[in-house]
Formats: sequence, structure tokens, C-alpha cells
Amino acid sequence: MESLWVFCFVLISQALAYKTYYMDENCGNTLNLDTYFRLQASRKSSLSSGLNCSVDIFATSKKLGGSARVHARFLSINMPFSTPVSGCDRVKLELHDGIRNKTLLTPKNGLCGDSLYNSYSYVTVNDNFMTFTLTTNPSPQIGTFDAIITNFHQLEDPNDACLNGWWRCGNDRCVDPSTKCNTFDNCGDNTDETYEKCKPTMYFYENCGQEIHVYDAVHLKLKRSGSSLIPNTVCDNIVVSHSKSSGVGAPAQVYAHFRSINLQQKVSGNCTAARLDVFDGLRNKKRISGSEGLCGTSLQTVDYTTDQDNFMPIEFTTDGSNQVGSFEITLTNFHTGECLAGEFQCTNGRCVDSTVQCDGYQNCGDNSDNVSDLCSVIAGLAAGAIVAIVLSVIFFVIFLPIFIIVVMGRRRRNRYSGI
Repeated sequence: MESLWVFCFVLISQALAYKTYYMDENCGNTLNLDTYFRLQASRKSSLSSGLNCSVDIFATSKKLGGSARVHARFLSINMPFSTPVSGCDRVKLELHDGIRNKTLLTPKNGLCGDSLYNSYSYVTVNDNFMTFTLTTNPSPQIGTFDAIITNFHQLEDPNDACLNGWWRCGNDRCVDPSTKCNTFDNCGDNTDETYEKCKPTMYFYENCGQEIHVYDAVHLKLKRSGSSLIPNTVCDNIVVSHSKSSGVGAPAQVYAHFRSINLQQKVSGNCTAARLDVFDGLRNKKRISGSEGLCGTSLQTVDYTTDQDNFMPIEFTTDGSNQVGSFEITLTNFHTGECLAGEFQCTNGRCVDSTVQCDGYQNCGDNSDNVSDLCSVIAGLAAGAIVAIVLSVIFFVIFLPIFIIVVMGRRRRNRYSGI
């Protein structure tokens, strides 16, 4: 029940925190970027023929001085790609840095096709303007893109502090505090999503080649939306578990629990169309998920842990076929031995952060984090709170208006009776 409240709170917070703009509705306009917003090609999946649309994005400085910059992080791109020679001749997206001396940020042939999203991360250097230009050929096209646009300023001196209460990323960028734990990579290095106490939901395809830092727990899904897989790709993440007592390393370990998997079945005993591989350790990587890979719709083993160090590389590969798929993994930071303050001791002896207790996810490995007496108390309190809220709504919506009408009616009768 507690996880339901948290989930609803996060959804409401995210809905209020940012706005979504559509390029084809803002051609020729300048969009002011105060904190961050979402930019998509269109509300529809189709694009107009003969489109030549440019949108300027202006990172407002406010009290930050003249150091404001624009960071564009693509969540997905799915636009027609013709051939390696002709490139993006049907639909082409270009990004430019600066308003006066514009510098092309994207490849010379533009952006199109359907590729790994983490390759598409761009920032301005010239000034606080970034221009998006989307063009299509004379025929109607099917395609879209989805990007998160963030206002940031870069600290030149590591000893400097962010201004105006903004939050400092691991790469010394400063972003608005509302970007923390919103499931988007606003920093450019994911530290706004993986810092301590965040417990984010992250997406595999958006983090290829990057580290996923786990302080308490991370919920890892393949894609943010849809189920189509990208053909002929290799996407790998390195999961890093952090120790509370002595920084990265020491006794920290990673526990991965597969909540679900839905990929193509094995062929001749091996995962060929799409496969997941889980490894233990960074320097001396040891495959712990079996030589045939992980795929299908059910697994013989759903739990994997590191023993060598605090690194768990996870690799996902696909062949050239068009296919759909999904998976969801809960990643938990744990250690054995004596538990520290603010930690919960599982029945199996593992120590996990107390914030993961009673969240409905498998964090201990024996589910003892979800069956304690505290969980029963929390569930009871949550159920009582829901009943109280429902009764309050009924009172204010139904009985309170009736009460007001009755009182006002009596006052009128008393007034007339005194005439």
C-alpha cells in the first residue's frame, strides 16, 4: 500500500513539474527553458509533407548570470532512414548550438532512423540557445522523437557551489532540484536519478554504455514505452553498488531480481534473437547467467548476486529481426555482516537500506523485507488513510453542501418570520 502512495505521489509530482511541447505546433517560436521540459516531434505519429520547422530553445539565466546552457537528451528517436548513402533524405532532424554563430551539433546528414538513445545527448557551448530543425520530403512520413531538454550551468571550478539552491550533478553541472528522481537523465550522467534515497525507475535502452549507481534500490526496465526492440544492437550497463561505510567498494554487493521477462524463446538451447547476460565483477568478469543467455518468458533462476566486487555488468543483444520484448529487474544494494543504522536486516543475514522495506519489491532475496510486522502496520495505516480520505471526500462533496443549504434555508425563514 505504501508503494501505491509513493507511486501516485511521483506521478503527480512529475505531471506538475514539466511541460511537453510539440515541434510542429511551435515552428518559428522560441521556447523559454527555466528548468526542463519534454520536446516531441508531434502529437501524432505522422509528420506533414514538405515540413521545414525550426524551434529555438532559450535557457533563461534569471539570477544565474550568463552561464545558462541547454542539454538535450533523447529518450527515443524513430524516423525513416533510407540508405547509408542517401541518409536522412525522408525525415531529418538537426540541432545547432548558439543563436549568432550557429554550430551544427548533430551529424552532417542529420538524425533519423532508430538507434540507441544514449548516443544522442547534446549540449550548447556558444551560448544559451539551441535550435531544433525538422524537415521532411514532399511525401507524408511516419516518425517521431522524444527528448528531455534541461537548463543547466557548468561549474568551472570543482570548489564552486551551485547558485540559487540548484543541485550539483556528478559531472559538476548544476540543475534545478525538481529534476531529481523524475526518471529522466537531466544531469547527463544520471546522478540526478541514482543518488542516495532516490530509488528510481530507469530504462535499459536509455543508459547503454553507462553506469547505474545503486545506493538503495533501482527498478530497471527495458524501455520507457512500447515493446519494439532495436535490431542488431549490443547495449550494456554496469551496475555499481555503493557502500555506506567507506564509499564505493568495501562490502557492498549487487542483488538482481528478475520480476519479469518476455523475450523470444531459445533456439537449439540458446538465446539467439534476443538475450540478456549477467556478469559478476568488473576486472575479472564472470558470467553468472549461463552460457546460453537469458530469454523466453520464464527463468529457472530469477536471482543473481555479485561475489567478486560491487560491479554487475548486464548486457542485452538483439539480432537483425524485427521483434518485441520486455524485462524488469529490481537491483538492490546489500552487504552481509553487521547492519548499520538506517538498514534492515533480512532473515538471510543481508543488510539493505530501510527505505526498501515494505515496498512490494524483492530486495532481500527471501522476501523478508515485505513480510515483517512493520509491513502489516503500514498496510493497515494505508488502508485506514484511504478510508478516511474517501469519507472526507463524501462529506465535503455531498453532506457539506446539504448542510449549508439547510442552514441558509433556516436563516431565510427566520428572517421572513420576523417581518
